[in-house]
Amino acid sequence: MRISKDWISDYIDLKINYNDLVRQLKLHTADVEIMESFGDELKNIKVGRIDKIKEHPNADKLIICEVNLGDETLDIVTGDLTVKEKDLVPVAVDGAVLYDGFKIKTRNFRGVKSHGMLCSLEEIGLEEHSDAIYTITEDVEPGTDFINYFKIKDQILSMEITPNKPDLLSYLGTAREFTAIDAAENFKLPVYKKINTTTKGFPVKIEYDGCKRYTALKMKNIEIKPSPLWMVKRLAMAGIRSINNVVDITNYVMLETGHPIHAFDMKTIKNSIIVRKAKEGEKVVLLDKRELELVGHETLITDEEKILALGGVMGGNISGINENTKEILLEVAHFDPINIRKTTNHHKLSTDSSYRFERGVDPNNAFFVMGRLIYLIEKYANGSTDYNATDIYPQKIKNKKQPLRINYLNSKLGINLTIDEIEEILKRLNFGFERINEGFEITIPTNRPDIEGEADLVEEIGRIYGYHNIKSEAPKSTFLKGERNENYVFKEKAASILRHQGFHETKNIPLMNDTKFWKSEANVKIINPISAELEFLIPELIYPILETVSYNYRNQNKDIKMFEINKVFLKDETSETKVKEPTHMAIVSTGEESPADYTDKRKVSFYTLKGTLDYLFEENGISATYKRSNIKGFSQSQTAEIFIKDTKIGYIGLIDPEMADKMYDIKDEIFVAEIDLDAVKKYSKLVSKASKKYDYPSIKREYSFMVPISTEFSEINKTIENAGNIIEKIQIFDVYRGKGIDPNFSSITITIIYRSHEKTLTDDEVNKVESKILKQLEDKNVKLRKAWGGLKMARVFGEDTGKGFIKEEPFEIFVKAIESAIYKSPVRKTDKIFLSDLWFITSLPYDILIEAIEKHSKDMNIPEDINYIYDEKNNKNIWQRQKNSDKEHVDTNN
Repeated sequence: MRISKDWISDYIDLKINYNDLVRQLKLHTADVEIMESFGDELKNIKVGRIDKIKEHPNADKLIICEVNLGDETLDIVTGDLTVKEKDLVPVAVDGAVLYDGFKIKTRNFRGVKSHGMLCSLEEIGLEEHSDAIYTITEDVEPGTDFINYFKIKDQILSMEITPNKPDLLSYLGTAREFTAIDAAENFKLPVYKKINTTTKGFPVKIEYDGCKRYTALKMKNIEIKPSPLWMVKRLAMAGIRSINNVVDITNYVMLETGHPIHAFDMKTIKNSIIVRKAKEGEKVVLLDKRELELVGHETLITDEEKILALGGVMGGNISGINENTKEILLEVAHFDPINIRKTTNHHKLSTDSSYRFERGVDPNNAFFVMGRLIYLIEKYANGSTDYNATDIYPQKIKNKKQPLRINYLNSKLGINLTIDEIEEILKRLNFGFERINEGFEITIPTNRPDIEGEADLVEEIGRIYGYHNIKSEAPKSTFLKGERNENYVFKEKAASILRHQGFHETKNIPLMNDTKFWKSEANVKIINPISAELEFLIPELIYPILETVSYNYRNQNKDIKMFEINKVFLKDETSETKVKEPTHMAIVSTGEESPADYTDKRKVSFYTLKGTLDYLFEENGISATYKRSNIKGFSQSQTAEIFIKDTKIGYIGLIDPEMADKMYDIKDEIFVAEIDLDAVKKYSKLVSKASKKYDYPSIKREYSFMVPISTEFSEINKTIENAGNIIEKIQIFDVYRGKGIDPNFSSITITIIYRSHEKTLTDDEVNKVESKILKQLEDKNVKLRKAWGGLKMARVFGEDTGKGFIKEEPFEIFVKAIESAIYKSPVRKTDKIFLSDLWFITSLPYDILIEAIEKHSKDMNIPEDINYIYDEKNNKNIWQRQKNSDKEHVDTNN
């Protein structure tokens, strides 16, 4: 808020200079961002009257004006052909200095001497850009000092207004504040006219609770013309450009009172004003020519046929004031702050009006504001009225009553204020009060919606008294040794596990707009949200974390592994607060599995998150089960609910691609999981180092099964677990669907670790359990894949590499293994790869390597710098790049 010293002096007498005022404001009220002087550089600008206009003898686009400056007449050349004889204009004479520091000298324009310059408001600093010479509307004698007469020089300070101080968004509120902090005295209201309320005024109906009060009054005989210069200058100091007298008066009174006002051209209104809720899909063109498509929560000012304004934000283009306006309807209304915030945030539209309505406007100053408008329009636009206003006020907003205990006040401030001192501060704040037993009952005026409780009153009294006047003392306290509670330790353990799995932790504000909740309903609403976008507490963590992922994805960070541990908020009528706040953990992943490894082209999958969760459960001694589920917004084929025993603790799955694109602009597969961390802690067991000490070796076997797509893995898992007490661990190793696989089946490779805690197992003991597993799975139509080379069971090669490639047909899996090994070969610095290197990396037998390369080299992506694959044993190239061609061939004769 920019405050002009000249303007605010209409309402108060300052007791201190502006530099001291800045210090007082910083100590008691708000930070001062800017303190500057305006117009100090301006000099030698006078009021001149154009007595005669002559054509320039050598230029069609220039004229010569004989300008009367009282004691002399000067010839001045100008390019503004709109000036007329008898016009009063500001004249910069020889030696004058303009706002930008430009010095005026007598100059020759095409053979004619010009002894000065006719000025627009741009040269004086009151407009950023002017189209014409300014014409003075006041009756001023020629030769009068323009700068002094119109009080152009001024001092401006700009305060940083916090959201809880809407009273400072007006000159009158700021003047009261200056008085309250003892920087000024003799506060007085400006002149205004008294109005009458009647049922015979202009018809108004309120059909939507987005409007709390609507006061309307007609004025006629309006004369649209330029505003007086004093008003133009004051608006310019506030950063508002002059339009015409009526529009300027509405802006002036808004800045003066803090209450936004609108004026309609009466000829555009049919019969009555109707305040109603917008309909979804309706469109309105605003004063700035912008067309909005409405979503259905906006407040509209309409007549019986059309939309006249977007209530509390901006008028419609159809009903604006113009040079032909003769009758106007004045609106002084009060709109719901939350509704205005939602409207401006959705349409990304902020105005001086919406800025004030969002923070809270006094609903009970409508008559004063209307009376002030009438006074100025009568005086400066020749308007007239019968002073009969329509005032629709369905539920009157009353002054709040708040008890204030003296002991409470002094204990919070750490001082002992006397009753007289408290009463003096309350008077300065314009708060009414009555003495009661323990202190006061305070009457809080409706222009202070920020005061809601006893603590707010303590803060107000404290800042007026001055926190700098309160003696500083070291706090008196008995310090106790702090310890981390078990909930914190458990959360940190979970976070540590996720971080070690390559996930980054994020923290988000647990507040969002309910339009973002596509999976569940928002049922915990904030009473006093700071923004329409932050109205509801989140019921699940996936909403904010997906917004974070979307932000990263749109900024080209598309390989993401992220988690968050935080509270969620759910309605619970049985609790004292009616809300329960369990701690959840959300995990999300999209993009490549290992983006730093250019040889690893794997994308994240369902099992990326499942493996992470399984490790978390394992570390806490928990056995969880996954049951396929149909969850709103998820792809059913890759979604499951997570259970510990019979308790559902969360879910995991693939976000529906259309949903991901529509809501988050994410084009890739995105997997999320969310679990109730409190429930996990409840079932967790202490996993000691002793329980992880293995006295006997394990036997690891891997199996590749053909599994019907209708069969859930939980059935397979349960069958294997129940096959014997030597089953230690079951883990999915690979899932494959595609070439060579029946479309109704998936190829799933799993690892089973067998171990006894009593002895070393033999192959026969493991084979018995293995046979039982295979038979029971075969009964469920889960069959072991046919092994290559006639083996009944797939054997694993390459355990050391962690790849675990299976020796089986088809050969696609060997192609991937060999291709990966070529990229990792230590002799890449030459153009030759040795077969022994591939054998060392993959652990595949030589015959498998040779056969795979000879038959499938065309399917391999071999780097361009490699020209040969050399078999040292047989002293020949088993592959070489064909020269002068992009084709590759197997050369078995070299």
